[in-house]
Amino acid sequence: MNMLFDLIISIFAKVFGITYKWLDNNMIASTFNFLRTFEYAVVICCAIGILLVTVLITLKQARKLPRSYIVEVMDVYGQRVAPEGLRLVFATYDAAESYSRLYRSIYSEQYKFRVIGLKE
Repeated sequence: MNMLFDLIISIFAKVFGITYKWLDNNMIASTFNFLRTFEYAVVICCAIGILLVTVLITLKQARKLPRSYIVEVMDVYGQRVAPEGLRLVFATYDAAESYSRLYRSIYSEQYKFRVIGLKE
């Protein structure tokens, strides 16, 4: 009985070994080589997908930004004024903030300046 069991186990092990070698040589190695050729394509597709998502998020945020910016001028009494010769409407926040700082340095004792965004 023990000998018969050893014979069945050895036959099963040899059949399994031959089957494994055949699958490894013909199926698994070929499949991995085939999939390896698509490795760069998958990486490029992921990179393009991330880029598209980034562009969509940027465009969505750009729609929320104001169309123009104004520098609001307040006198010492808190009243809005529009002094002659000062540029007050700007297309970008950076330009408006830069001019606001310049005006603050020049007219700090007479006026207060702040930047406001306009959606219109």
